[in-house]
Amino acid sequence: MKSKPKLTETTLKIYTYMVLKRGWIGVRELQRELKISSPGLVSYHLTKLLEAGLVERSQDGKYRAKPGAGAEILKGFIRLGRLIIPRYAFYASFLTTLTCSYIYLLLREGLTPAGLLGIFITLLASAITVYETIRMIHEVGK
Repeated sequence: MKSKPKLTETTLKIYTYMVLKRGWIGVRELQRELKISSPGLVSYHLTKLLEAGLVERSQDGKYRAKPGAGAEILKGFIRLGRLIIPRYAFYASFLTTLTCSYIYLLLREGLTPAGLLGIFITLLASAITVYETIRMIHEVGK
């Protein structure tokens, strides 16, 4: 059984690109598309992904993400077009926008004890979702 791979930022960037591309891709194409400094660096990260069982290599030296192989790694992420972002990032941005709007409206109308409690609750919810987003990003790299 393969151990959980340690995906650095670059390895994750290559893997998510391959998941989105859904086809065979060469080392140099990955290098150009992702603006990585050298083909050797791309090969290094592809080797890590191969050892983790997340990608496969064809006879002609091209690579592709194995279907469903990285479901565990990407389960906390959502796809928005060509982007893959942490699920909590959406919640964090929504709650932070809601909090800012709430504070703005309260400052216009005047603060009350109930309004201060509302500010406290929305700030706490925003802080928790931002913390969980950061924690999720760091978990992928472990």
